[in-house]
Amino acid sequence: MANECCRLVGDLGLGLNGCIISISTSCNTEVILACGDQALEGPSTGSINISAYADTVIWRGCPSKAGVSIPFIRKYDCENDQVHFIFAGQGQSFYTGGANNYVSLKQELPSRCEAISASSSSGPASIYAKSTQVNGYGMTYGGDPISFETTAESTTIALGGVLTGTYYLQSFSFDAQPGQLPVVSYSLVYPIGG
Repeated sequence: MANECCRLVGDLGLGLNGCIISISTSCNTEVILACGDQALEGPSTGSINISAYADTVIWRGCPSKAGVSIPFIRKYDCENDQVHFIFAGQGQSFYTGGANNYVSLKQELPSRCEAISASSSSGPASIYAKSTQVNGYGMTYGGDPISFETTAESTTIALGGVLTGTYYLQSFSFDAQPGQLPVVSYSLVYPIGG
């Protein structure tokens, strides 16, 4: 029996294309201790984490990854009780393997490094992956459920459904393993109040 805290996932309207694996939201309020045990409430921000399938085609080839972290400067306007997120650049990015079929870096840097992913949890005869990691600055992703470029305009994302509002993309990751659907993860933030 459904009640306020127990609802069907199938009824969750997100207004996003593609197949969503999971979504979680939370909020955080800064607390300042003024005098003794006197706690003062500071600004509040919320966060959303979304995982989804990037495609409906099974990945073939070597394991591949990509990611970007976008630096936003957070400033609090105490007179208006409002948090402002200021775009501070397109962020550090990377990809390994064939992930560049889904993402492109705005600028590839000359530095490269070896990326190894190994686990013996399935025994010593497990296969491990070794590839070259390409580092860069900025990223473009054109797949589901949320495509973006790491520009000030494109990292400000408007969502619908139960998530109606404006959000700021903090980080993104792409993970493709052989024989599985590629998965993307997004971390978004937003101001509360004001």
